[in-house]
Amino acid sequence: MRKKPVKRRKPVKAQSHAAIESQLRDANQRLRSILFANEIGTWTWDTANDCVVADENLARVFGLSAKDAAGAPIEKYLDSMHPEDRPRVVAAVASAMDNPNGKFEIDYRVVRKDGSMSWITARGRVERDSDGQPKYFPGVVIDITKRKLSEENAAQLRHSLDVQSRLLDTTLSTITDFAYTFDRDGRFVYVNQALLDLWGLKLEDAVGKNFFDLKYPDELAARLQRQIQQVIETRTGLTDETPYTSPTGAGGYYEYIFQPVMDRDGNVREVVGSTRDITEHKRAEEDLRQSQERYRVLAETLESQVRERTLQLERRNNEMLHQSEQLRELSVRLMEMQDEERRRIARELHDSAGQTIAMLSMNLAQIGREAAEGNAGLAALAEESRALAQELNQELRTTSYLLHPPLLDETGLRAALEWYADGLKRRAGLEVNIVLEKGLERPSRELELAVFRIAQECLTNIHRHSGSKNAHIRIVRKDGNLCVEVRDEGRGIAADKLSRIQSNGGGVGLRGMRERVRQFSGTVAIESQPGSGTTVSVTLPLDAAQRAKAQSPQRA
Repeated sequence: MRKKPVKRRKPVKAQSHAAIESQLRDANQRLRSILFANEIGTWTWDTANDCVVADENLARVFGLSAKDAAGAPIEKYLDSMHPEDRPRVVAAVASAMDNPNGKFEIDYRVVRKDGSMSWITARGRVERDSDGQPKYFPGVVIDITKRKLSEENAAQLRHSLDVQSRLLDTTLSTITDFAYTFDRDGRFVYVNQALLDLWGLKLEDAVGKNFFDLKYPDELAARLQRQIQQVIETRTGLTDETPYTSPTGAGGYYEYIFQPVMDRDGNVREVVGSTRDITEHKRAEEDLRQSQERYRVLAETLESQVRERTLQLERRNNEMLHQSEQLRELSVRLMEMQDEERRRIARELHDSAGQTIAMLSMNLAQIGREAAEGNAGLAALAEESRALAQELNQELRTTSYLLHPPLLDETGLRAALEWYADGLKRRAGLEVNIVLEKGLERPSRELELAVFRIAQECLTNIHRHSGSKNAHIRIVRKDGNLCVEVRDEGRGIAADKLSRIQSNGGGVGLRGMRERVRQFSGTVAIESQPGSGTTVSVTLPLDAAQRAKAQSPQRA
């Protein structure tokens, strides 16, 4: 029998020492990469020499330098542990050193120099020499900070959910409304105490039952079960009501609400509901309906009376408006007549009385000259009488000008105001600054007189009440209006008094000013602050002034 030829194996080529070292370095590098990726650190503790050699992962976790990682005593690592965990770790190390199996496993916290903290789990086993004495203590540590945080968050969440569940159960058990939860088959999952008391059942006797099981009337039970399925199918809540009869025979109404509870996928997981006794609400609605009906009847009865009374009030109001308009026209007419009378009296004083006094002065002068030749006493008396006549003449002229300054008709508003301001300065020491817009066309005689009287009244009030030594008058055209502003630098007006003045209060002078302004459809505004002076602003539409000018007699 022929023997099969034996195949000779090719001789294995021996690897060089350098190649083996290269492979070992590669393997060690892969191992370090794996340990780094999984946040695993390793250590070896030479227990005889108390020298711990750690890799870079462990040094990073403990916050140690490369020098310490190359061979630091075990105390260096113990110092990095949280003070509350250090005694446990020391006890676990001692137990592993004393226990024959030498097993070591524990979780603890590491606190680094920068204050940051990590949770780690450490595992190792004591290696012994031939005499059974500890020689080396190698092991690993794994950073479990994220896991610990997750566990703490989960525990906190479970605690919060438990607290909320107990709080919700306690709350629902103390309210008088009925609260409950159904599963997808329309069976009770939860019932609050109020509804259990109505049924006379315990929770365990009600859970898992539906309305038919609880002996509800068939028609009502069918409707309720159908509505629960409707909420599940449509994913939409509903509200309805039903009548009831209590054990005592009294009737009433319940309102109930069913709402779906969704899971993460948007499907209805359960249906929650609440029921409230709305009997009193229904009664209130009926009472309200009856009251509204009574009110409707009463309203219809009163409506005709109200219409009649309204017509009477409208007629009376129209009469009052007509009377008010007549009074306003009368007031305007009275002011016009007053101004005309002032003009006439001023003219009489200036012309007739003035001429008479002038003649009297000349006669007294003649008497004085003739008496001087024979009777010195009579001459002196004649001279004194002539001086008094001249003084009376000046007073009459001043009074005439105050009643109606002829400059207002002859030259215009600027000259009349400057004359009046000059007189105030001489008589009262009030300095008046007057600014009139250049090229300002003279308005109607009525408007020009109104502006002069307004300025006159304001300056009189400044002299009497403000305590100011200066006054400012500014007259300009703006947006189709003639704007008059009179301002002082005095003590101002108290807020309560200003409020009364602004609400059409004030003295006769202010009321007269407002009537003059109303005649031209204008406005009056008074602004003041204590210690900051007062400003009176008057706005007069020029179109109204032009109409008044067209109606007034033309100047000669």
